[in-house]
Amino acid sequence: MKQRHIFSFPAVLAVLLTASTLCLSACGDKEPEPTVKDPNTTPTQISYNHRSINSIDGKRQYRMETPLLERYELAEEPFTEFRKGIKIETYDTSLRVQSDLVADYARLNEVTELWEARGNVVAHNYTGEKGGRTLFTERLYWDQKAKKIYSDTTARVIDGGSVHVGRNFEADENFETWTFHNTSGRIEVDAATLRDSTANGPTATADSLSADTTRRANP
Repeated sequence: MKQRHIFSFPAVLAVLLTASTLCLSACGDKEPEPTVKDPNTTPTQISYNHRSINSIDGKRQYRMETPLLERYELAEEPFTEFRKGIKIETYDTSLRVQSDLVADYARLNEVTELWEARGNVVAHNYTGEKGGRTLFTERLYWDQKAKKIYSDTTARVIDGGSVHVGRNFEADENFETWTFHNTSGRIEVDAATLRDSTANGPTATADSLSADTTRRANP
């Protein structure tokens, strides 16, 4: 025999009224507390071993990979942080690598589109008549809106057979044209040998190079 379920409007109404009374007595007039207490320190998105390809201007692309990506979309100025390091490669229209950058830490301000890279920053440009150039520094900025990169600390540039050392480095975003606003010195070296020697520790090599450059520039 089938059981019939009888719908009783008064009974349903009584249940709803009881539930409302319980909610009001438990909640009172307090607003619900936000789930994120500090949006500047609480990520809204976390991605491990993240890889992505993005378009810069509709023609060129850049590929980014990182062990850890954290987005802070609720911060006063939303940003993305890469606390475990980052690698970025840019490509031309034929998908050939034009430049790349690696760093121990990076951060992207999503409002200003300004990247900041810190710790063992190494950037390469693979185009040009001299076979490209390499930059070593401890802090580098990439302004996507202005399409330029710059550093506010000591930087070293290997360009062909020359090594340039200085502060306030600035270049276009592809590292094709560059300049120092404060130059410490310049020496001629075997650039291929220097690149090989920096494979296991660019910072130590760069420090010894800086001292040598200073002596030669100021005998």
